[in-house]
Amino acid sequence: MSFIDNLQKKPKKTRVLIVWIASICIMIIIIIIWLFSFSRNLDAKKTGQNIEDMKIPSLFESIGKDFSLIKEKLETSFKSIKGQLNERETGQ
Repeated sequence: MSFIDNLQKKPKKTRVLIVWIASICIMIIIIIIWLFSFSRNLDAKKTGQNIEDMKIPSLFESIGKDFSLIKEKLETSFKSIKGQLNERETGQ
């Protein structure tokens, strides 16, 4: 049986208690996230930065930058490997 089936078979008082506990837990998580975000905003104001003025890259910009960095690293690695192979061929 699934969790929901077991829950439906419990008395109403128990189901209400479970709903309240779940709601409180979810609200605590939301409040923690909100407080973390709030403290981040305060830190930015203390340093003189305005949140609206901060340049935060979009998801696609971030992914694009990551791929360009990976491409550069791979090109550097391949050039290094190619150079080592050329050295071995000329050394033999």
